[in-house]
Amino acid sequence: MDDKQNKAPWYKRTFLWGQTNLTEDDPEKCDLDFWIDYWKKTGVEGVIINCGGIVSYYKSRFTAQYKAKYLGDKDYFGLWKDAARQAGLAVVARMDINATTETLYSSNPEWYCRDKEGNPYLSQGRYVACVNGGYYQEFLPQVFQEIIENYHPDGFADNSWAGMKRTDICYCENCRKKFREEYRMELPEKEDWEDPVYRKWVRWNYQLRIRNWHFFNKVTRKAGGEDCRWFGMLTADPFDTGERFYDIKALVKDSDFVFSDQQSRDPIDGFEQNSVNGNLLRLASSENILVAESMAHYYKGLRTFRLSAAPRQEVRNWMLTGISGGIMPWYHFVGGGTQDRRKFRISDDLFRWFKKQEPYLHDRVNCACVGLVWNQESAVYYGRGHGKEVCGYPFAGFARSLSKAGIPFVPVHADDIEKYGNRLETIILPNVAVLSREQEEQVIRFLQSGKGLVMTGMTGRMDEEGEERAQEECLLWKFLGLRKSGSVTGVCGDSKDDWMNHETHNYLKGNDTFNPLLEGLEDTSILPFGGSVVETASSGPLEAVFHLIPAFPIYPPEFSWIREEREDLGTIFAGELENGARVVYMPADVDRCYARFYLPDMGKLLENAVRYTAKNRFPVSAEGKGHIQCDAYVQGKKLILHLVNLCGCDGPVGSVTDNLPTGPVIIKITSYPMEEEAVSLISGKKLPIYQEGEWKCIRLEQLEEQEMILASMK
Repeated sequence: MDDKQNKAPWYKRTFLWGQTNLTEDDPEKCDLDFWIDYWKKTGVEGVIINCGGIVSYYKSRFTAQYKAKYLGDKDYFGLWKDAARQAGLAVVARMDINATTETLYSSNPEWYCRDKEGNPYLSQGRYVACVNGGYYQEFLPQVFQEIIENYHPDGFADNSWAGMKRTDICYCENCRKKFREEYRMELPEKEDWEDPVYRKWVRWNYQLRIRNWHFFNKVTRKAGGEDCRWFGMLTADPFDTGERFYDIKALVKDSDFVFSDQQSRDPIDGFEQNSVNGNLLRLASSENILVAESMAHYYKGLRTFRLSAAPRQEVRNWMLTGISGGIMPWYHFVGGGTQDRRKFRISDDLFRWFKKQEPYLHDRVNCACVGLVWNQESAVYYGRGHGKEVCGYPFAGFARSLSKAGIPFVPVHADDIEKYGNRLETIILPNVAVLSREQEEQVIRFLQSGKGLVMTGMTGRMDEEGEERAQEECLLWKFLGLRKSGSVTGVCGDSKDDWMNHETHNYLKGNDTFNPLLEGLEDTSILPFGGSVVETASSGPLEAVFHLIPAFPIYPPEFSWIREEREDLGTIFAGELENGARVVYMPADVDRCYARFYLPDMGKLLENAVRYTAKNRFPVSAEGKGHIQCDAYVQGKKLILHLVNLCGCDGPVGSVTDNLPTGPVIIKITSYPMEEEAVSLISGKKLPIYQEGEWKCIRLEQLEEQEMILASMK
C-alpha cells in the first residue's frame, strides 16, 4: 500500500471485511485464536465486532444496557478489539439500537413507541424505542461517547437503526408534539394511503431518519475525530427496504462509505442483482466510494439455518457478481462456533484473489451505455405497500434480461439522468410512475439529444404524492404523443396459475408490418403474456407493433381457442422521433411478468427493445451459451472486463451447488482502440484481440467460474 493510501481514512483504504456476528454464549465458548488465524487466512483488512445496543459485549457504566447472557465480568468487545488491532485491522463497532429490555423501559417509558391506546410496541419481548425519543436523542449519544472514550473504534455500523416499520404508527407524546409542530396536524388515525395526512406522516418519517443519520455522525465525529463515522446499514433494494423508513439516495449521496446488508439473493432476483447492488449504491453517490456488503456464509434459502454452511457455489456466485459490480467483499458468520467447518472453505481463496487484484477493482468508470432508471418515490407513494410488485419486479425483469443477454448496464437514479447521460445511448424507465418535473425534463432533454428510451406501464403518470396526473400534466407523455385512453386491463399482482380461472391466459400478437422487436421470435405470431395493459393511444411517431389477445379458457383443452383479438389495444409501441431518437413504450407489463414468471419470450422482448433503442451501440457485450454476467470498466488506458458464469443458476434461492463451465464466449468491444493482446487476471494467460467486422473480439474457449480481463487501449 502506498503512502497516499496509508494516510487515507480507514473507510477509503479498507477493501476486505470480516464479521463473526457474536452470539450470547460466545464469551464462554468461542475460540478467539481460531478467528485470529482465519483473519490471516483470508487477508481481511477490517472487522465488524459486536459492541452494544440490544446486546452489549463490553463493560458499560450504563447498567440498564442489557449485556450478553454469558458475558460475566469479561470485556469481550475489548478482547476482540485488541486482537484485531494487533493484527493491524480496522475495527468497526457493531450496534443494534432498535429495542431494549424492560429494565431501561421502566426507568424511561417516555422514550418508547406507543400504539393508539398508549400501549408500548414490543418486538421479540423487547420494547421498541422511538426515533424521536430520549433513547435515540439522549441515551445513545452517551453510549457512543463511552465506547469511543474506552475503545477508540474506527467507526460504527448499526443493524436496526431505522426504528419502527411503516405499518405501525407511533403515537407517543414526542411524535404527537413534533408532528403537530411541523405540520400543524394530528397524527393520522390509521394506515390509509388515500389520506393525505398519512402520506405526510410517511414523508416526515423518511426525513426523521435522515436527521438521525446526520445526528449520529455529528456525535461520533465530535467524540472520536473527523473520521470516526457512523455508517448505519442499508440494503441496496430501493423497492423493498422491509418497510423501513430510509431514503437510499438521500443517505448515500452525502456518505463517504456504505455498509450494505444485502446478504444473499432473494426468491425473485437472481445473482445478477448483486452487480446491480454495487453499481446502484456507488452511482447514487459518487461513483468511486467504497461499498462493503455483508455476504451470508450460513444457509439462507427458502428456509434459514444460521449455524449451517451455505452451498459453496451459491455464496461464491453472489460474491463474484457483487465484486463485478464494485462491491468490497465481507464474510458474515453467525456465532463463533466451528461445528460446521465447511463454511470456512467457501471464500477464503476469493479474498486472497481480491487482495491480489485490488488495484483493478475500484477507482474506475463503468462504461455501460444502458441506464436502468430507478427512484424510491415510485415504490413508496405509487406502490403503497406493494412497491416490490409494481416497481421492483419491472426493474428486475430488465436487469435479468440484459444480464442474460451479456449487455452491461448501470442503475441510474432519476435525479442523475443528466449526470451520467453523456455515457449512455439509451435509458430504461421500468414503471417509474412517480417522476418530478425536473426528472421528466431530464428524460425529455435526453431524447432531444438523439438518445433512446424504453419505458413501461405508468411511467410519469403520477405526481410526487402517488396521485394520477391529468393528461395535460404528463410532460413526457405529451412529448411522445401518447395518451392514456382507458383503464388498466388484464391481471397484475401475484396471480396463481389456476386452470379453472383463465384470467391470466392472454397473449401478445405482433403486427405484420415492420416490427423491430421480433428478432429471434420470427417463427411465431403470438407470445404468451399473462399480465395487464394500460389502455393507450398514440397520436405521435410511436406505432403499435403488438396488440392484445384477451384471456380465453385454458381448460378443458377443447375450449382453449382464441375468441377475439384487440387490434385496437396496443401492448407495445415503437418508433423514431424526428431527430432519430428511438423510443419503445410498453403499456403491457412485460417486464413485471418476466421477473415474476421467467417467460423466455418476455425476456427476449425486453432485450430487443433495448437493442433497438440503443441502435446496438454497446461498447462491450458478451456472447455465449447460457447466462453470463458481464461488467466493463475503464481505468485510465485500461479496459477491465469482468465475467461471471451464472449457467444453471435459476433454481430456488440457496440451491446452487455446482459450477457449470460454458464456452466458447466471445467478448465484443467497440468505441475503444485496443492493443493486440489482453491478459487474464485469473489464469495469467495472454488473450489475442482480433477484428471481426466492426468489433474487436476476445475469445474464451471455456469460462469456468469467472474471468477478469485486463486490456490496454492505444
